[in-house]
Amino acid sequence: MKEQSIIDTVVEKLNKYPDIKFDKKNDSELEIFCRDDKGFDILLQTDQRENTLHFGTFHWHYDNTEEETNEMLNQLVFGLTGIARLKEFSKNGKAYKWTLQIQEKDCNWFDNGTMGLMNFNFWTKADIKYLQNDLLPKDILYADNETEQ
Repeated sequence: MKEQSIIDTVVEKLNKYPDIKFDKKNDSELEIFCRDDKGFDILLQTDQRENTLHFGTFHWHYDNTEEETNEMLNQLVFGLTGIARLKEFSKNGKAYKWTLQIQEKDCNWFDNGTMGLMNFNFWTKADIKYLQNDLLPKDILYADNETEQ
C-alpha cells in the first residue's frame, strides 16, 4: 500500500474546516488562501529531493526527511493559526523585506528569520505592516496530545 503524500495528509486535515479555502493544484502543490489582506497565502510544494513552504514571499526549503517534514508541518500549522506572522517592510508601497515572527505561549514575539530584496532607496522611511492568519484556532496547538486533531 502506498504511503499517503504530504499534500494529501494536509488536505485531509483542511477538509475538517470548510471555511478554509485551498487549491490542490496537483499531487505536489497545495495553495491555502488567506481570508483577507491582513493575512498571507501559504504555498506548499513537495518534491523527491526537497519540500518548500511559502508564507507569502517568505519561504523555506526542507530536506525530504521525517524530521524536516515534521518541522515543515509544524511551521504550516503556525502559519494557519497565527502563531507565526510576517513583519513586512516596504518603501513607496513596494515590499522589500519580510521577517518571520513566532509567538510564544506567554504572547511575546521573537524573530525567526528574515529575507529580503535589494532596496537602494536608503533615505525613504520604511513602512511596516504585520500579516497574520487566523484560519485555525490557536488552541489546537495546546490541546491534549492524546486527542486526535
